[in-house]
Amino acid sequence: MFLKKLVLKNFKCLSDFEISFETKKASNRQWTLVLGENGTGKSNLLKAIALITCGSNALGEIVGNTDSWITLQQPNCSITAWLTTKKGEEREISLKIKRGDTLTNLIANNLEDLHLIDGAIENAERNYFVVAYGASRRLSSDSFTNSSQASSYGNRSGNIRNLFDGGAALNPLTSWVLDLDYRAGESGLAVIKEALNGFLPGITFHAIDKNKKQVIFKTIDGLIPLEQLSDGYQNMAAWIGDLLYRITETFKDRKNPLHARGLLLIDEIDLHLHPKWQRNLYDFISEKLPNFQVIATTHSPLTAQQAGEGELYALKRNAQQIVELIPFIGSPKTLLVNQLLMSPMFGLTTDESLEVEATKDQYARLKAKGRSLTAPEKKQLTKVKEKLVQELPQRNTPLVSDPEMDLLQRIEQNLKAQQA
Repeated sequence: MFLKKLVLKNFKCLSDFEISFETKKASNRQWTLVLGENGTGKSNLLKAIALITCGSNALGEIVGNTDSWITLQQPNCSITAWLTTKKGEEREISLKIKRGDTLTNLIANNLEDLHLIDGAIENAERNYFVVAYGASRRLSSDSFTNSSQASSYGNRSGNIRNLFDGGAALNPLTSWVLDLDYRAGESGLAVIKEALNGFLPGITFHAIDKNKKQVIFKTIDGLIPLEQLSDGYQNMAAWIGDLLYRITETFKDRKNPLHARGLLLIDEIDLHLHPKWQRNLYDFISEKLPNFQVIATTHSPLTAQQAGEGELYALKRNAQQIVELIPFIGSPKTLLVNQLLMSPMFGLTTDESLEVEATKDQYARLKAKGRSLTAPEKKQLTKVKEKLVQELPQRNTPLVSDPEMDLLQRIEQNLKAQQA
């Protein structure tokens, strides 16, 4: 884990943004989960981290139109990051983009800062190892047939390309496992079997069918090849398999490559996952990649609920429409899911359906008129009361204390009094 702090100036919608990845004990935390409504810059935050850590060669392949990274009507933007090395040494690097920059100008203007990453990469490609995934990630049916083609998946731009290009192909899991079996046999597959069994809940790696060129999994329905599993399993296998490939190929000289250090960036980490899987994903990754720093975005309260104290943040726009970073105070693990949904992190005012909420609002408006109600309005009030009796959710104990719950309790008391 090596990312300590990030500061963005006029980067897309993040015009004045800062986030620390340190714990109270001044060590880098393993997990950072970021919530936020669409358009608040969650994906841009991940892309900024990828750009500042990828090195000049990968930057040239990824950055694209330089003006697109700059806040509208601003002349430039900057990304500044503080990194810590394996030895605990701190490094500060910055990437500045001016409006109208060509790629040549961009590299030239940032040469001194890029030199730190480039110098580390020259010593070993796996230094400052970063791998990133966007919200569009699906199992690829492509295959690679030789080592040079396979190695193209392992370069730094390939490691982060899916975050910037949803159409970028992920490593085809079946082809890679077959190739690994050919090159290393059972010893090479041992780590993969263990990891896949943990990352894909409810199914286990069974065997390789070399004749049909299939990877077979054991499921509740029997033995099924990867390509015939449900879309949820396939999409999970797509990025998990790609991640395992990149780590094991980069650190293949390690006895246990999954214990290597690195940075994982993933947008909408729980995409396509059933709620039961969402609750387990945090622990799966923490266990299988114990030395990786993970920075991920999510819309799911079930995923957010697994975060530890100091690990959960939300991006929100203030009254001036500037995006701010709001930290969650306390531990999300101590809250019920509906309490988390109604916290400032998600900003919902109720955990009831829209229909029940609208009916309660209608009741409150009519009730507020008191004796001035017209005859049609009195009939409407009676209908609303009956509807609330049928639709109000049953609550054994109050879960939250707020104006919405107070209104619910008053409505229930009024209905009971009128029925007596």
